[in-house]
Amino acid sequence: MSKFQFDDTQTSGIWWSTNVGIRDLCADLKIETSCSDNEIADLLRAIAKSIDLDSL
Repeated sequence: MSKFQFDDTQTSGIWWSTNVGIRDLCADLKIETSCSDNEIADLLRAIAKSIDLDSL
């Protein structure tokens, strides 16, 4: 998604706060499950694929 820039000097509002919220939740998930960054990225890709296929 190159159209979304998450540099806080370049963007603000809902997209930035959503990025921060998801990253915070992923950090919590990593701590609680001891999973790797790659596993979390795979989870996020699976969620994105599910949304592409089935909508929200």
